[in-house]
Amino acid sequence: MNITRVLVWEGQHDFAKRLERCLSQHSDAEVIRYDDEVEHPSSAEAMDADIIFISTTALRRYEKNHLAWQRIEGMPVIWVGSGEQSIYATTPLSERVVLPAYFNCASLSAVLKHTMHTVTQGMAGRQQLAEDTILPAELPMGKDGDFVYQSSCMHRLVGNARLYGALSVNVLIRGASGTGKEYIARLVADSHPEYRSGPFVPVNCAAIPDALFESIFFGHVRGAFTGAVRDHLGFLREAHNGTLYLDEIGDLPFYQQVKLLRALEDGVVHPVGGNEAVRTNFRLVTATNRPLVHMIREGTFRLDLYHRISVVELYIPTLQERGADEKWLLFTHGFQLALEKYSRENVASPELPGWLKDWVFSSQFSGNVRELFNRAARLAAFYLGHRNFNQGECMHLLHSGEMDCEPVESCMPPDFSSRTEERSQVLEALEKNQWRRLETADALGWSRKTLWLKMKKYGLSGQ
Repeated sequence: MNITRVLVWEGQHDFAKRLERCLSQHSDAEVIRYDDEVEHPSSAEAMDADIIFISTTALRRYEKNHLAWQRIEGMPVIWVGSGEQSIYATTPLSERVVLPAYFNCASLSAVLKHTMHTVTQGMAGRQQLAEDTILPAELPMGKDGDFVYQSSCMHRLVGNARLYGALSVNVLIRGASGTGKEYIARLVADSHPEYRSGPFVPVNCAAIPDALFESIFFGHVRGAFTGAVRDHLGFLREAHNGTLYLDEIGDLPFYQQVKLLRALEDGVVHPVGGNEAVRTNFRLVTATNRPLVHMIREGTFRLDLYHRISVVELYIPTLQERGADEKWLLFTHGFQLALEKYSRENVASPELPGWLKDWVFSSQFSGNVRELFNRAARLAAFYLGHRNFNQGECMHLLHSGEMDCEPVESCMPPDFSSRTEERSQVLEALEKNQWRRLETADALGWSRKTLWLKMKKYGLSGQ
């Protein structure tokens, strides 16, 4: 890696010293910082750097960030933090590389090597890419089995999943409940030239009984304990030469994280009751809807395990972030799937009424794609029974069972001393958590609904 000049904008993430230390192991690269507004490179002068590391919180701090962005156009960029900020979404596919805020030298080396290897091809094709760019509304529908998408953010996500899926790096998938994390995990697994031919072993970490953790993950031999009537491989050995998918990794108890980390680092499994260690080889993909960085600060998630699982992070946008057109695309797709599943005969898909489209466009679907498919299945069941779309009855069916109301106790805000102080507390928490509402609500001890009401009250919802 021939790197001599590295430009760094830290923003709210403190990583320049760690970056300089890691790079010193391979080269004598000069790290140039632009942390203060006085030093912010927003003039018209040309910027000279081999690669740029930017915190995902950095550019939005400056009024002239669009000028700064123009100055580094054409240079390879590696983002540090999380990847859902809008400025990050504007970068070409070849430059959409994200390091977790707590990256280590190993993860930096893997991502940096890949970036420098592919950036030449990306820069060569950038002019053609710009000429061929199409508007979001004109993006083609992507389809992979039952997984469909059309929005620009989902096209980027799928592109990244395939790009990094072809590498042997550990991938952490972040996203709210119901966004389709397992679909993306399978896409990552199927993109690897070797591991895709092996098994895909999904594990729900939130459902592992404490007493059986080692047996379930590492396996056991016959007679190891009462009820062990036969040998059991365990998840890590079942995934040999394939992909191990650990869903809800954030729900794994702290003491179990230690045991899992050791097996992941050594690549060796010790079955319960056995005398011999067994070496395993698999691709690791994990997923969570929990704020792992916040959990690390609280001491409920191990930093070393985070380093191990998050060489590359993929963020799945919520249904609301994907836009109204994608909601309608998914609703019609879910409706058609439900018709095929519930009907005993082939039923032609009817034309859906206009009022239904308006309802889908205006609905929030806090449960994301899972909730939307649930509503589409309800409507399909109604249509199969009545062969019509009576608006009153359909709307009653679509709205029934919604979870908008919460117990009064859970909606009570903390006792701040004044309105001004409360607004400052909310704003500070939002900025600290990069305006991600789920993490912010958790940090304040509120529900997401309470946080949203407070943001509207203090005029923060549009920032």
